[in-house]
Amino acid sequence: MSLPLMLVLVFFSIALIAIVSILVVRGKIPVKYSLLWYVFAIIVLLTGLFPNFFGVLGRFVGFNILSDFIIALILVILIFLNIALTVMIASQRRRINIVSQEVALLKKEVKDAKTKE
Repeated sequence: MSLPLMLVLVFFSIALIAIVSILVVRGKIPVKYSLLWYVFAIIVLLTGLFPNFFGVLGRFVGFNILSDFIIALILVILIFLNIALTVMIASQRRRINIVSQEVALLKKEVKDAKTKE
């Protein structure tokens, strides 16, 4: 891997960590959602600092071609991202149902209070 590419990867990962940290501090994203971006930034940083890291790891796992290992790694990351997003969506749906039920009960109480007057 060429030195300019290594420098770009290191700069990109540091910039990504800074941007995600700013978003967390400003309250734009919760910490639990930012963890995935931090993991991604660390992977990019490792790639920039140790360019042969994924080649050695890929050969250790059993991949002969580095591009096959990278594609498999990306697929695994996307599967975990999909699972995490599914859990978040299910949690939000439960919260929406609870809030809807509470609003319906409050509307009924208000309607009952108006009819008693």
